[in-house]
Amino acid sequence: MSWKFVSIHLAAAALLLAGCNPPATATIPPSPVPLSVSYSPYLARIQDALHACALSLPESAIFFDQTPGSEQEFMEHDLVIWWGDKPAAVDYAYALNQDDLVVILNPENPKQELSKQELNALFSGRIERWTDIGTLDQLTAIWIYPEGNLLSEVFKLEILAGSGYTSLASVAPSPQAMLEAVESTPGAIGFLPRAWISQEVSVIEIEPALQSKLNRPLLALTKTEPKAELQALLACLQTGAGQAILAEDYEQPR
Repeated sequence: MSWKFVSIHLAAAALLLAGCNPPATATIPPSPVPLSVSYSPYLARIQDALHACALSLPESAIFFDQTPGSEQEFMEHDLVIWWGDKPAAVDYAYALNQDDLVVILNPENPKQELSKQELNALFSGRIERWTDIGTLDQLTAIWIYPEGNLLSEVFKLEILAGSGYTSLASVAPSPQAMLEAVESTPGAIGFLPRAWISQEVSVIEIEPALQSKLNRPLLALTKTEPKAELQALLACLQTGAGQAILAEDYEQPR
């Protein structure tokens, strides 16, 4: 037998054996688990924390839905970011931070502090000119949020003892709109979450006991006990990259 014949025979055998082996298959990574998160427009500052968590959790596909608080449907989302006491209908709540409402004035107003009685009189409409309680010669311009908005409800409960705002009050649809309105109107007064404070408005001092009543927890609410992917997102918001960002705007949980 010639060496040439042997070489051809061995080459043919190698090809035959290669044909018997199954072809190599690529490993397909698992699809990210979708998670839906809802929050109200007045919690829009939560966005940066959510984006940071989304980047650190590639195993999840996190979708954000900014929805007015009065329209949030807990059963439609995996996670709801909420400012305020835990709703009775929700079984699972996780503390993220805290925030309180602060009273703001136009910077032209030299007033630096207001009592509860003065705040009550202003927002109920009994005080119509700032000269009644200060030196600014301007009509008062009262700014509130839409009826049913949680910010308005908390402020009304603690400042007006549940009674109504003046019918002459103007309505700001969001904290950003509130900032712009108070900044541009010399006689304006309004309120907003502390996380929204800017240098364009003046923050008024009020009694510490009253200020503490305007504080509410920032919560993450879930409709069922969280599974692995949702637990990872909660951990990011409570102690991870998300919490590091939240701590810049909000108070730490107590």
